Amino acid sequence: MTVCWPQTVTGFTQLYSKKQYLLNGSNLIENEVLLMEEKKVNIIHYVIVFALCFLFRFLPPFGQVTPYGMGILGTFIGAIYGWSTIGMAWTTLMCLVGIGLSVGANQMIAACFNMTIVGMIFIMFIVYKLNSTGATNWLVNSILGSKMTKGKPWLTLAMLFAACYMGGVLNSMIMAIVFVGIYTNLFRSLGVPAYSKLITCTLVGSALAIMMGQIGIPVMGNALMLIAIYNAMVPIPLDFVAYMLFMIPMGIAVILFYIVLMKFVFRVDVTPLKEYDPSLIGGGLQPATKDQKLAIFFFVLFMVLAVCSSIAVLGPVYAFLGKFGLFGFAAVCICLMMLVKGEDGKPFLDFRAGGASVGWDAVLMVGYIMVISTYMNTPETGISQTLMGLLTPFTSLNPLVFVVVALFIGMLLTNIATNLIIVAMFMPVLFNFAGLVGLSPTMLILLLFMFSHFALATPAAAPPTGIFYTATDIVKPGDLTKTALITLPLIFAFALIIGIPYASILF
Repeated sequence: MTVCWPQTVTGFTQLYSKKQYLLNGSNLIENEVLLMEEKKVNIIHYVIVFALCFLFRFLPPFGQVTPYGMGILGTFIGAIYGWSTIGMAWTTLMCLVGIGLSVGANQMIAACFNMTIVGMIFIMFIVYKLNSTGATNWLVNSILGSKMTKGKPWLTLAMLFAACYMGGVLNSMIMAIVFVGIYTNLFRSLGVPAYSKLITCTLVGSALAIMMGQIGIPVMGNALMLIAIYNAMVPIPLDFVAYMLFMIPMGIAVILFYIVLMKFVFRVDVTPLKEYDPSLIGGGLQPATKDQKLAIFFFVLFMVLAVCSSIAVLGPVYAFLGKFGLFGFAAVCICLMMLVKGEDGKPFLDFRAGGASVGWDAVLMVGYIMVISTYMNTPETGISQTLMGLLTPFTSLNPLVFVVVALFIGMLLTNIATNLIIVAMFMPVLFNFAGLVGLSPTMLILLLFMFSHFALATPAAAPPTGIFYTATDIVKPGDLTKTALITLPLIFAFALIIGIPYASILF
């Protein structure tokens, strides 16, 4: 058996009532786009977003912000407000039109729909096959089905978090949903009382593991979006191999440190996990099907090509692959997927079905952030100068202290705002400051990437985190917040203490 979404999970069905999954053998097929529970959005929210996008530019400038910058800043504020109150697509389209009035429609389109964004769209075709064939579930089951954890509760917990990490790499939203179902079944089967400390801490740790998985691979998930923002703002190319050498070990170290916190700070009794057996959650691993093997093969092929394109020591291979870009690699894999035959004798990839799976909310959002990243921080807007002015009192501190303060503020803000927006706001400040004091800008930016994904304290912190907050059958949202608020400063300090020396070696 494979991990299956349970028939009823009250908290989830309340918040995500439009999400439906079809179970086809061992396959988990996404049938509809994930939508928030249908609700009437007050027209005032639309009016406010419209006013911010088109009328904010006429307000008197403040600080060092110019009239040109006011138009751009208005769309930025409108995006944050609209994403929180209305939704992604409508808000983002309105903000793109608004910023186009300031920078010019052609310039807006050129910054928005560049090769990174086009590559992101086509990468979703590969992810689609991972999900539709059940390969994502098979990979997670391969971890959860391990028999070596029996009678070893802390190792069991580590393996659960490892599965969450892999799920974050592959598809954070779907895997967060799946793990809500896994934990609902697992803890009930083990007789663990609802709202217990074990459940609460496990869900917080799972959200953290998924967040770390999201940014582990630079050509997948949120990491791809972060790289897009980086490329728009920083002239120094980012080495994918160095990125992974930093982000993957750091992510694993943070997860292991959280397990230490569970044992010695939260003093969680994990004794019930001694009785864990893969069969409790359907974790028995079945052999991969032909379609699952093909999906994993093309995913690995894409990864290998993308990573090799950033390894300079490969010489001619590096030079050749560097001409493709993410779009080129994804397009090659897609063409091959359309040529080979699946189990049913038909082309392995139906291009139209893959196109229907593209998450346009995410594409539009990242496209807008690319535009705002390109133009908001130019000298002509005065926005970054004003933001730097707000941080000026801290710049008189020791450089390391300033870095700590800036990163800590970024971590706090990411728990109430979109992490990509936080990165776009803080990246130019840290990049410019690094140049002034002789620190490695890449080191500071990668630390910012990590801390902007310590998004645990509120349902609005990140979509996967919000999904765990819906599991009200087994956990109290308030308990999740309290646990996260204790956890955040501790993992922040830990990541700084080991992250700065480690990044200094790499960069």
